[in-house]
Amino acid sequence: MATQIDHRPWFSGYDFARLIAAPRAHLLARRLVAFQRRTVLLRCDSGTLVEMEMISDQGAYHALFRFGHPEHGLIGQWLSEEVLPTLHDLHREPDASPRRAFMTWADQRVGVVQWQGELWIARRDLPVFMAANDDPALGLEPSWKRLPAQE
Repeated sequence: MATQIDHRPWFSGYDFARLIAAPRAHLLARRLVAFQRRTVLLRCDSGTLVEMEMISDQGAYHALFRFGHPEHGLIGQWLSEEVLPTLHDLHREPDASPRRAFMTWADQRVGVVQWQGELWIARRDLPVFMAANDDPALGLEPSWKRLPAQE
């Protein structure tokens, strides 16, 4: 579980510990520096309040480093490229610009930025589009210029 508190991303300490297979998941938040953790009351859909130990995004990265496994690099990348930008986007003004979006091309999901009425693609994602243009099997696919952005 993740949420924003005071415009900063926070994760359930217990859930994050289970995600990274940290030993004694219920103790993860206590192993972090004081500013990387906090206890909050969250309201459930049923209306009840639940006390949860939360860890900041910095605490999450600290835990990934502390309980280092080879797979944690992928979790860190997922946090940086998917989870944190999505959390920030969910709490932005609806008409704020630029805005992050996703589109699918050549069976891959590619992050783009909508800005000034255009879609901007990261340089690292350009080879996906270049390879798709060179592949005759993809020649029948719609042009990426005509694809609507997927959110």
